[in-house]
Amino acid sequence: MSLILGLASSHDASACVYRDGVLISAISEERLSRIKCDGGHLPLLAIDACLSMAGATRKDVDHIASIYGHFPERFIKRPTRAKELERRLSRAMRSLTGRVKDTQFSAGSLLKSLRERGAGGEARFEDHFRRAEFLSELGFRNDARLHFVDHHLTHALAAAFYSGFPDCAVITMDGEGDLDMHHGSYVWREGALELRHRSATVGCSPGYFYMDVTEKLGFRPLRHEGKVLGLAAFGDPSILAEGFRKAFRISADGQGFESDFANLPRAYDARAEYIGDLIGAHKREDVAAAAQAVFEEVIVALVRNFLVETGQRRLAVNGGVFANVKLNQRIAALPECDALFVFPGMSDTGNSVGASLAVLDRLQPGFLRYKAHKLETVYWGPDPGADEIRAELDRRGLVYEELGIEGVTERTAQAIHAGKVVGWFQGGMEFGPRALGNRSMVAAPTDKSINDWFNARLERSEFMPFAPSALVEYADQVFENVESGRHAAEFMTITFDVRPEWRSKIPAVVHVDGTARPQLVRRDRNSRYWGLIERYRQLSGIPLILNTSFNVHEEPIVCGPAEAIQAVVDKRVDHLAIGDFWVPGEVARP
Repeated sequence: MSLILGLASSHDASACVYRDGVLISAISEERLSRIKCDGGHLPLLAIDACLSMAGATRKDVDHIASIYGHFPERFIKRPTRAKELERRLSRAMRSLTGRVKDTQFSAGSLLKSLRERGAGGEARFEDHFRRAEFLSELGFRNDARLHFVDHHLTHALAAAFYSGFPDCAVITMDGEGDLDMHHGSYVWREGALELRHRSATVGCSPGYFYMDVTEKLGFRPLRHEGKVLGLAAFGDPSILAEGFRKAFRISADGQGFESDFANLPRAYDARAEYIGDLIGAHKREDVAAAAQAVFEEVIVALVRNFLVETGQRRLAVNGGVFANVKLNQRIAALPECDALFVFPGMSDTGNSVGASLAVLDRLQPGFLRYKAHKLETVYWGPDPGADEIRAELDRRGLVYEELGIEGVTERTAQAIHAGKVVGWFQGGMEFGPRALGNRSMVAAPTDKSINDWFNARLERSEFMPFAPSALVEYADQVFENVESGRHAAEFMTITFDVRPEWRSKIPAVVHVDGTARPQLVRRDRNSRYWGLIERYRQLSGIPLILNTSFNVHEEPIVCGPAEAIQAVVDKRVDHLAIGDFWVPGEVARP
């Protein structure tokens, strides 16, 4: 067995480490660089942090598993001229990070050029990569093996492997992976994936469709798609739906996508221009509602057709499209779907995990069949100890109390029951975009006005809903039709309708459409967080609390103690519960 380093160097760059087939650590680059959606380059900070958590260094790495991401040009032989995808991604990277990819090159663009010239597959690509220079300059051993893995295969493997399903349908969707592919439909059986359908028609990508709507509404693509989803609940979809169907619809065979712009010159730019003209002076709520409605109708139809074709009743999905939690609710509600799993790192940040799985299966044939399991946790990031936390508190000169977890839990539950917001910083950091009770800000779900005053404090949009973290034992009492999405909801990747009798009791976490995006918390997965919610239930009679990510607008979720402490100093939260320590909001100096 060996040490495998997984890399994702497109947008939302990340790294992970597997030792002897076990995932030890996984971290998004943004959490360490403190640059939102940091990507378009090698995740050097995440590489070293993941290896450190594994008690290793770069010299200990036996295998490097990577997607065809972005690499410094000096590692590429005869780099080709970037295509339309490269131009679009370059603009997106500058928009996301404010940094210019001045020396970065898309390996995917080179792969595409080689295929267009009939130059062969992965081996031919590797002939154009300066492996020795890459390993030497980055400090790896010269005998470390470097493996490149197809983008959508990494999405599919992560979803299938961690779904817990012995067999299922697997669907991946995003803006674009390798060779223009933006969708794949697979069957997972006995640890093997069979690709049944793929979509790669230029001008038809579902991810780019939603990105273009996001941008034309004045938001930032690859970052603010959730704002479009939040706005959609306030609008009338009927006004613009037909116009959007010209830009995105299901293909004639029901297993792919079409648009009026398919394969036209500058197809994606032409479609984006059309969407901009279509939107015109319409209310942004109506635009968002129509785009979301068409997005759902098309993708749900494709999913349903594939489930019928295969006879599979279990589905695992991955790719940035499935960050859309309302879409996931619609899929889970299909009569043909008994169970839905959404891989929690659904953006490109999860590609490091999928790439590692592909390499593990190459090295150990049968690994995917015998080691696949139901995902239990994504707390794969740094876990500061008491000494590190205490040192940072002392460095800042703050008053604090070391209470132990029972004391911290009691203080937090009493504070939120009294209407306060507490920063809850515990254990290992979550992997993926959701705060799942280790890097969260928590509050009571009973104050409807919190959407206004707390979003203002965090510099967030006032229409964005907050989410609940609920005790799994009470899920069916509070939410409707939970069963098919129960596992997905452990990672906050799906919405449910809130039962009518509960909506007035927990208005802070119910969106205008009557839905909520819950995290179902199990005691055996996160005993500290479960204990907090249970204590609040004892005080209030309500088995859930408000949970939002521990960050302000346009900043990554906090990673280490310093960022969490700064939040209480800046009065973003009223109090801080960090490990076994309680920091009162006054943070008075001794």
